[in-house]
Amino acid sequence: MIRFCIAAVAALALAACSKAPEDVTAHYAVGGGAGTVIVKAAANGDARLESGQQALVHKGGVDYMLITDSKGSVAANMTDFLAVIGELMREDGAKPQTPPAQGDFELTKTGTDTVAGIKGEIWRITPKDPTKAPAGQTSDAVINSDPAFAHVGKALSMQTRLGAAMQQLQGGSGSFDKLIQEMLDKGMVLRFDNTLKLDKLEKGPIDAKTFALPAVLDKAALKKRLTEERDRMRAAQAAAPTGQPPIAMPPGEAAPAPAPKAAAPAPRKK
Repeated sequence: MIRFCIAAVAALALAACSKAPEDVTAHYAVGGGAGTVIVKAAANGDARLESGQQALVHKGGVDYMLITDSKGSVAANMTDFLAVIGELMREDGAKPQTPPAQGDFELTKTGTDTVAGIKGEIWRITPKDPTKAPAGQTSDAVINSDPAFAHVGKALSMQTRLGAAMQQLQGGSGSFDKLIQEMLDKGMVLRFDNTLKLDKLEKGPIDAKTFALPAVLDKAALKKRLTEERDRMRAAQAAAPTGQPPIAMPPGEAAPAPAPKAAAPAPRKK
């Protein structure tokens, strides 16, 4: 009887300490008043990230890019999207550039901080030898590793992976960039440099329709559609009266927004 009671108490204690993922909506402010990032993450792992005109969805274990153009809205598997963007870049004569030497850096945990009422660990990237690194090249973030918020972190990682993949298409990334990706993959980001900061976190059921996808194009159909949209916008640009502002080009002409660290132009998304 005593053994049973001890086992029951231990099981209850373990259950109390275990925090399973739950439906969470995270609102982030982008530095300099440049906008917001909203992440909706369901307990089952589905997630949606919206940043300006860019929207990414993780559903059924797959990352998708949502695209809106003159014909409407579609979705594409992220692998296919990146493959097509790479092909369009090469067809336009773009050549990968060798990334600049960044030196050797290290990622260390330096303490804790609280953002929007949530505690996290401070991670910092610094040069191993400051005399051999560009002045001021450091980065830091506050990361929460609570399993209850794990899917928010994974949703933000979609954007991190997208940024890393775009860097790879353009020539690769250096050691500093790779450590940023490693740092941001440690959990739910509460703050990233002065670029991204959690404003508020809301717990509560998220409608499954939030993660619904428009028609998903395969690679061939996606390339055909993006090529047609690119050509249409180029023709409109050529026909525009002198002095008119340039027309935003579709995917393939401008890189999607990568991880929050950078601010490359994003293709028009929904």
